[in-house]
Amino acid sequence: MRYNLCVLVLLSFVLSGCEKEINLEHMRPNPKLVLNCLAVQGDTLSVELSRTWFYADNKVQDIFVSDADVKLYVNDVFRESLAETIVKYENPDFDAVLYKSSFYMPAAGDRIRLTASRKGFKNIEAVTEVPRPCAVSDFEFEQESVRDTSEWWDDYYIHLSQKNTLCFTLHDEPGEENYYLIYFRRGDAWGEKDSLRYSWFSFRPDYGSEPVFAVQNSALDQIFGYDGVGGYNGLAFSDELFDGKSYRFKIPWEISLSYTLSTDYNPYKYRCYLYSISRSYYNYMKTMNDLYESGFVGDLAEIGFAEPIRIYSNVEGGTGILGGGCLSSESLQVTDQVHADRIMV
Repeated sequence: MRYNLCVLVLLSFVLSGCEKEINLEHMRPNPKLVLNCLAVQGDTLSVELSRTWFYADNKVQDIFVSDADVKLYVNDVFRESLAETIVKYENPDFDAVLYKSSFYMPAAGDRIRLTASRKGFKNIEAVTEVPRPCAVSDFEFEQESVRDTSEWWDDYYIHLSQKNTLCFTLHDEPGEENYYLIYFRRGDAWGEKDSLRYSWFSFRPDYGSEPVFAVQNSALDQIFGYDGVGGYNGLAFSDELFDGKSYRFKIPWEISLSYTLSTDYNPYKYRCYLYSISRSYYNYMKTMNDLYESGFVGDLAEIGFAEPIRIYSNVEGGTGILGGGCLSSESLQVTDQVHADRIMV
């Protein structure tokens, strides 16, 4: 009994000695400006300007930077100083600050340069080019359904599994490096049948089954069975596997539904957006995907056995990204046919 008591007392001293408060203030860096902008052909130019913060801060507020001087140059000619705009969110303590162009809309081939200055920060600058629109054709939407029906009281219960596949052909320009971004959204219907509205959400199909996307995996992730392909916010890819050729994409996803025959169910809608993007925006999106979907290599980095992922930035004097993009005019919207071809029993 006395021996056990002595052990407990000794452990209390040892454990209490393991706590030590470390002051990290001497490591706090000077804050930098953060510029984020995607210049899309035909859209109003909008710039988000914020600041960096220290990772030890418990509550981060006022990260957006107001009263800044943001200047726009197009093809090395000054065009305008961007106007500050406040964007209100539900939380009044977290309003965003944007700087918008009054009249300029990006065009393919434009070389865009942005500069920003604000008292207390180092001046920043970023440059990008707006790419040409990508050439795409032969959009097709394929559906395969397996339906199982069982009787349920005075109704019928239906279990349905469906495989959807979006197919399209991308025609790549030869003799140059080209970069693209694909982005999917799904629309969920709500409201009365004669006045339906759709709420749109990002969703991720099975990108990993397409070789163009799967080639982005690291060798270690492939060995350990991790597909490594995210893409909830869009997936960037290059023409590495089909340089100068026409390539047929087949991107599948599966859904499962259960419902009664008497259910007034409204079908999903899907939208696919295909962009050509600048190399700078490709590098940024690639490192962002690597960060959030880093798999086995990311786990090694967390414990110090691999290099951490550094987010790409082309902003001199600060951080962030200025990218260029052009939306294909052939982007597709399709309607799910799950209930359009119901089998009455």
